Amino acid sequence: MSTKLLLRGGLVYDHDGDVHKPAAADILIEGSTIAAVAPSLPPERTAGARVLDARDHIVMPGLINAHYHSHDTLCRGMFEELPLEFWLLYTLPMGGNRSKTEVRLRTLVGALEAMRCGITTLQDMLGLIPFSDDNIDTVLDAYAEIGQRVVFSPMVSDIPAIGMVRHRDLLPPDIQEMIGTRTLGSASEQIAFLDSQIKRRPAGGTLHWACAPFAPQRATPELLAMCTDFAERHDLAIYTHVYETRGQAVLAREAYRDHDGSFIKYMKSCGMLNRRLNIAHSVWLAREEMDMMAAADAGAVLNHNSNLKLKSGIAPILDIRESGMRVGLGCDNCSGSDVQNMFQSMKAYCMLAAVSDPAPGPHLAHEALRNATLGSARSALLDGQLGAIKPGYKADLVLLDMKDTAYLPYNSAARQLVYTETGRSIDSVIIDGRVVIENRKVMTIDEDALRAEVTELMKSFVPEYEAMVKSRAVALPFLTEAHNRVWATPLELHRFLTRTTYRS
Repeated sequence: MSTKLLLRGGLVYDHDGDVHKPAAADILIEGSTIAAVAPSLPPERTAGARVLDARDHIVMPGLINAHYHSHDTLCRGMFEELPLEFWLLYTLPMGGNRSKTEVRLRTLVGALEAMRCGITTLQDMLGLIPFSDDNIDTVLDAYAEIGQRVVFSPMVSDIPAIGMVRHRDLLPPDIQEMIGTRTLGSASEQIAFLDSQIKRRPAGGTLHWACAPFAPQRATPELLAMCTDFAERHDLAIYTHVYETRGQAVLAREAYRDHDGSFIKYMKSCGMLNRRLNIAHSVWLAREEMDMMAAADAGAVLNHNSNLKLKSGIAPILDIRESGMRVGLGCDNCSGSDVQNMFQSMKAYCMLAAVSDPAPGPHLAHEALRNATLGSARSALLDGQLGAIKPGYKADLVLLDMKDTAYLPYNSAARQLVYTETGRSIDSVIIDGRVVIENRKVMTIDEDALRAEVTELMKSFVPEYEAMVKSRAVALPFLTEAHNRVWATPLELHRFLTRTTYRS
């Protein structure tokens, strides 16, 4: 017999209802699923249920971070603004070949922060080096331990990391090796590994799988075609990095001329442009490519805060909306944006759209909430299961205390959730029907013990990081020259606020 949980009297946020003044209602959860939502439920329906008093709370669907990497969680706070290609010089080596203890701790740290910020699902596009059963188990066991829902996709690539750098010929061999000159194996070997993992750790409960080719410029046509087939066979979403930086747009124009200089057309030639595809970032996406994506029911996952910090530019939000592309929202790396907080992502979505057109409107707060829940759920092919508070949906819910000053005065749930909320008012979180945070206390793990373990680990992690940074200083002049050449190359797109041309 399934357990019952009753949330009584909260203001239940409904995407299709009054998004400014949602009505109070009771929510009955049976097992992992929302069973009923009504102004009041008869006693015989709720008999035996545990009751959580949700009065003076907004109850909203759990937020879904549709683009995240757990592999560099411990690098939080180690960078100021830095172009992506420079940032990779430091982050890539700190993500691979780590101890099982470190892999577990970094997974828990990211999941804990996400849960405290109302994120009930993480799409973990994980750089897992090496591929091994032990590493997979360490990550998935950590997510199960803390109770976080995860859409899990170890990244695959058969072109080395140096393939992301335009004008890499300017870098001496030892500098290229610092960026990365090795692969994880052949396309067939990597897909076979993922096949074996899905069979060994099948989806269910809070575990979902996805397919994640790192980026089109790091994947041969063979790998992209195999990823397309893999996703079809297992009915999975596909996530990949596309057009994050100007250098990537230049690379597409110059090195992919057989595909009209377009990564989207390159992926289409491999069968990947379809309803499963989600491209993270989309900063330097051209309008023709947006229209192609929309026609194929493919989507974008926007990560404005990391794009700003990593000097990538501003995704063309209004053009993406106008094209009809699907949109989800994400936070990206903990070292790229430093925080797993979808309230920041939603606010950035609205604010950057506002400075994209001087004309009034459109009103975007409710749309940002929809993108951060239903839109992100659709990206994982979990529409109809996550992202709304409706009978039959999974019970992933967040309770926000309206006594917080973010709601003083209270005028609009949608606008205040997006523009004034920071995560500070969250006091309870439910994932898959399980209360994982209650009255601000984590119920699944010992948070103090985790903090102590991380503090101990950082005693060796920080010196290792500092030594690595020092040893790689020799690469900076070469990367700077390559970077300057990218910005000296004419391009029809402009994605920076004040400069249309780059000055070194």
